[in-house]
Amino acid sequence: MRVLITGATGTIGRSVAERVRARGDQIVATSRDPDRASRSLGPDAEVHRWPDPAAAPPPAEALRVDGIVHLIGEPIDQRWTEDARRRIHDSRVKSTEQLVAGLESLPEAERPGVLVSQSAVGYYGDRGAETLAEDARAGAGWLAGVVVAWEEAARRAPAGVRVVCTRTGVVLSPSGGALAKMLPFFKLGIGGPVAGGEQYVPWIHLDDVVGGLLHCLDHVDATGAANLTAPDPVTNKRLSSALGSVLKRPAVLPVPGFAVSLLYGQMAELVTGGQRAVPARLQALGYGFTQTDIEDALADVLR
Repeated sequence: MRVLITGATGTIGRSVAERVRARGDQIVATSRDPDRASRSLGPDAEVHRWPDPAAAPPPAEALRVDGIVHLIGEPIDQRWTEDARRRIHDSRVKSTEQLVAGLESLPEAERPGVLVSQSAVGYYGDRGAETLAEDARAGAGWLAGVVVAWEEAARRAPAGVRVVCTRTGVVLSPSGGALAKMLPFFKLGIGGPVAGGEQYVPWIHLDDVVGGLLHCLDHVDATGAANLTAPDPVTNKRLSSALGSVLKRPAVLPVPGFAVSLLYGQMAELVTGGQRAVPARLQALGYGFTQTDIEDALADVLR
């Protein structure tokens, strides 16, 4: 199987590429800098230059594959200035529009059979303790609007292309993401629950992100939305307690919501709000999660 991975040099992309290689499939990738991507992915990866994903389609030869895992996206965890909002939106929505335009330009017989397009649990907005399976309505707010547009762009893929939008939660990885920002404070013993700690964190181990993406790639019954989250979302308070336990540090110092807002601006809603998202679709498709306990998952990534 030939698998195109966009965003292949990111944390998730590199892990997907490793799994694709390990199972004997051909890695195909796009990059603004093919030389750097080739060094990162290895000499057996077929890398094509896609200089501006938000402005033009990828080269046709990159799209002549069996399946696509589309992972391009500007980091969301930054202060949401006007320029950052534009980059976050365009890197997701416009890059997906351009990818779909490239697929439309191919003869139907040459199109890949499946597009697994990254999405986010931000689709649901801040929903308190409401349990959110994939049939839950979209939320309100700027980020939810971006995710809705992102998914709509993917679903406009042409005939013959099965589309899955994987609504990914908070990824637990030893390199980057939310955990990397939390670790310095917790290692010093000054970490704790944020804004009361009752908001839910739809966490997922990096191994299950990769496993879930490839499960959606492989299974013909996978279509539409799929929450890429662990089966047991936990509150921010429980996450803080588990992280403190793994690090053998106290984790009881509360962080008031206003302090997070002063530090991060509107982006603070990623931490002060939450989603109790559950992976109903993945479980119905028979995916077996490797990490279902928050403390075990944290211990594994911090080992």
